[in-house]
Amino acid sequence: MPHHDNPLVDLLTRLVPRMREYGMVSCDVPVGGGQIKLDLAPQKTAEVAHHSTTPAAAIVQTVDALSPEMGIFSEAVVEEGLHVSQNTILGFVDVGPLRLALEAPIAGTMLLCLVPVKSVVGYHQPVFRIQPD
Repeated sequence: MPHHDNPLVDLLTRLVPRMREYGMVSCDVPVGGGQIKLDLAPQKTAEVAHHSTTPAAAIVQTVDALSPEMGIFSEAVVEEGLHVSQNTILGFVDVGPLRLALEAPIAGTMLLCLVPVKSVVGYHQPVFRIQPD
């Protein structure tokens, strides 16, 4: 029995957890006469990276700036290495005729853009990675 009125949404709500369970990050799903390419974004919004011999003080934490909505990542307005303040506009996501600002959740240094410009992004998909001050 479907959980949603839309069979595609029902399929995705069943498929995505299975993909995560088996470590899949991408798959092609046949739909009607065509297919949809499904790429999963990382689940974590913060990462801790360290080597076992690294002292605790040298742990590097990063925070991801997330897409405000599902749409097209249309423009990045910051570059790697740039220092940004909290709420600085980093780029824009187009949702139909709307252009939504993607803002920095914290102050820090831009590490990298995780998504190519002009590509589809999901709701709360990580788009930029920031190293906090």
